[in-house]
Amino acid sequence: MTKEEFFIFSRFLRDKYGINLNEDKLHLLDFKLKKLLDKYNVTYIRDFIRLLENKKNKDIIVEFLNEVTVNKTNFFREINHFDFIKNHITYIMNENKRIGKNLELRVWSSACSTGEEAYTLGIILSEYMPNVNIKILATDISHQVLNKAIKGEYPRSIEREIPVQYLEKYFTKHHGHYIVKPFLKKMISFRAFNLKEQFVFKNTFDIIFCRNVMIYFDMEFQEILVNNFYRTLEKGGMLFIGHSESLSQIKHHFKYVQPTIYIK
Repeated sequence: MTKEEFFIFSRFLRDKYGINLNEDKLHLLDFKLKKLLDKYNVTYIRDFIRLLENKKNKDIIVEFLNEVTVNKTNFFREINHFDFIKNHITYIMNENKRIGKNLELRVWSSACSTGEEAYTLGIILSEYMPNVNIKILATDISHQVLNKAIKGEYPRSIEREIPVQYLEKYFTKHHGHYIVKPFLKKMISFRAFNLKEQFVFKNTFDIIFCRNVMIYFDMEFQEILVNNFYRTLEKGGMLFIGHSESLSQIKHHFKYVQPTIYIK
């Protein structure tokens, strides 16, 4: 891949999906694309972009997104966010009266990857808000990781991530791996979603997690995204972002709570 081809493709990624790739990712992108170009007998980058722009080529688009998106996660990742929730239930409910009034909490895990974040939220909220109906929407741009999340099967290595009391309560051990129990799965809806799409939701959310995603977006789209989150939250709703991220350089209306945690 030449530099010119890289810039053509990176511009396409930015405009279509909000993904911002620096030039140091040229070789990585070249490696990932080569497999797809060979598979679909395409010689030129511009021709492959045309395939991706055709909505009829849904399978190619899905396969492409699975290749170029990074999906590294684990249970209880950046644990201070989950500690904040369990230690500040009163604060969360006082700031957002809708939760107590309806006995319902609506959560959006907006880049859920293979499901660990959404299931962790389900565990913590079930433990510390037992009388509230928990509804979690978990979305990701990659169909591949969503299929894994929906399946809810994880390797034995998660024993190092999940406290034993939660592991026994929320998972079933089966042939050397763990399966999420049905009652935890029931509170989570998984679906594909591109954060650059228009936000059209029937209801507002009380909590939004968007962690370690904005680092892939340029500043302009970060600002658009954060303000979309603001409009999508209930008054008193909370936004959690990744520890490598900050809202300090963009215009927004959120009130700072503590590092990586904001409130509407």
